[in-house]
Amino acid sequence: MEIINADSAMLSNYEVLTLLNDQKAQRQANEVAGTREVAENLRTVEFEVQKYLSASPCTTQSPEQIVALKKALSAYELMKVELLQILNLRPKSPVELLLVIEEFEERFTMEDCEAMLRIILESLPRDDDEVMAEAENNVEDQEA
Repeated sequence: MEIINADSAMLSNYEVLTLLNDQKAQRQANEVAGTREVAENLRTVEFEVQKYLSASPCTTQSPEQIVALKKALSAYELMKVELLQILNLRPKSPVELLLVIEEFEERFTMEDCEAMLRIILESLPRDDDEVMAEAENNVEDQEA
């Protein structure tokens, strides 16, 4: 097999988790029907990947959120791999974003960084955002 366009082979964590969940459901349906064709090693790898991805930000993402994020960040001319990393890692701080985007200081300003983080927070909300905000407020109250 020959890969013609390597960039088209990149998948987000959300897409991988969705694919694994679909395959698991299909495999369970096949087991009920009496056919079992999956090697045990493959099941182990699939289980470990699902376990890892279930603890990542991709569990709360939806296709609509992903499209909204891509559209909102299109003004920044990010490379596909940078956009994919933002989607997968969901950076919450400037440091995390600087590590994901190549040559950030040369391409963007710190205002751009704050705007991107705001877009990420709005486009990809998570349940733990509220917990994190409460924890930060408690720390600030204790310091004051």
